[in-house]
Amino acid sequence: MGGEPPVPVPRTHRVAQRLSRLNVAQIRRTALLLILVATAAFGGLETVDKQVTPFKVAEEFSDGQFTITVERARFVRELKGGLATIGAAEPGKVYLGVVATVDNTGTVPGGLRDLLDLQGLPGKEIFGTFRLRDGSAIQSLGPGLTEQLAFTWQVPESNAASVQEVTIRVWKKTFTQLMVTYGGKEWIDTDNYGRVVVPVQGLP
Repeated sequence: MGGEPPVPVPRTHRVAQRLSRLNVAQIRRTALLLILVATAAFGGLETVDKQVTPFKVAEEFSDGQFTITVERARFVRELKGGLATIGAAEPGKVYLGVVATVDNTGTVPGGLRDLLDLQGLPGKEIFGTFRLRDGSAIQSLGPGLTEQLAFTWQVPESNAASVQEVTIRVWKKTFTQLMVTYGGKEWIDTDNYGRVVVPVQGLP
């Protein structure tokens, strides 16, 4: 009968009360859902396939800075260049060599170490990049120059025994202004890449 009217609870208090009743796992799921919804609204869930450009062995592919033609691949126990031994035989280890012709179509020298991104071989370690004509090591390629190169990795023999082909990614690059007042431009990897599947000659 003459009771006092109920006092309205502010909306923020109601939200806080509901959150206090959620356990940690529920809060995490709610936060993840909100992030996914926000990301999708801004086009952040595009499929990876849209970023991939397949190309074939002996087919030219441009990453922006270089034009690369992957030619062949082979496993060897000992790595030789000319008359010299570049990589000695090691128990339980073999070398994978991928031969490619690389043309620097840019205007600045470009590093070669990570040019070919080898996929799907556990335990791989980059061994080096060498000129095929004389076996000399090469770290970068100047503008306007073309070289036939051997990109090499060392891998566990047990992981190489049944491999008949390897997949290689070549990341596309963009010539980007560095975010410093005194800096110039550099070639920077993007999220897009080319992909080639290369048959591998097996171990003797």
